[in-house]
Amino acid sequence: MGNVTAIYFSPTGGTKQYVCAVARGLAEKFEEIDLANREARGQEHEFSAEDLVVVGVPVYYGRVPQLPDEMLRGLHGNHTPAVLVAVYGNREFDDALLELSDLCEKQGFYCAGAGAFIAQHTFSEKIAGGRPDAEDLKLAKKFGRGLKLAMAKKGERKVSVPGNRPYRTFEVAPFTPKGSKKCTGCGVCARECPAGAIAQEKPRETDAAKCIRCLACVKACPAQARKVGGPIYGVVARKLEKELTKTEKEARLFLP
Repeated sequence: MGNVTAIYFSPTGGTKQYVCAVARGLAEKFEEIDLANREARGQEHEFSAEDLVVVGVPVYYGRVPQLPDEMLRGLHGNHTPAVLVAVYGNREFDDALLELSDLCEKQGFYCAGAGAFIAQHTFSEKIAGGRPDAEDLKLAKKFGRGLKLAMAKKGERKVSVPGNRPYRTFEVAPFTPKGSKKCTGCGVCARECPAGAIAQEKPRETDAAKCIRCLACVKACPAQARKVGGPIYGVVARKLEKELTKTEKEARLFLP
């Protein structure tokens, strides 16, 4: 095994924790690439067949996040093994792992293993609140160790993941975060927005066509001036809480 690289699109941090935990199970040292950073996403990264990458995304509406630009465009593999990670808010991961596998294959990678893990839901702290917790991350690291052993024993082997083609229709929530009167104009939200939906000169506004509803801007705002409000958001959040707090799901792992 050559170099290990943890690659994640993680606007609010949960996916990054899982991806890095898996990477720690694979190697003591590894590199990191943050695809939520628009500048990093635009850089070119080359990988060989001897390298190994761990690629993780959150699940939005059962799919990979739909960005204005191609999320993986700067990643270039050469029959490079990839461990795929999908992180979802206790509903389902649906077609996200399959879509991620297809996207990685287009860039020269093949799926050597995969995992679907649970994290706190973007729209409510009551849904899988506090996850990933210590046990979640311990399991992710153990998964990495097990995958390392399986790859050493069985060699190159592509792993199939569940999902359907065509993928499920990507839905967009009918609300976006906005800045309140407490906004100081510091511009942190504009810098942190992975979709470029907030203009530096107008930080209170959000471009609904670009916004992916990840709420990274809400979490990043030092003045706590950005939020999602309105009756529609409240209805959606309460409905999700009613449906998704009955039981907490467990990780699903796919090994060679």
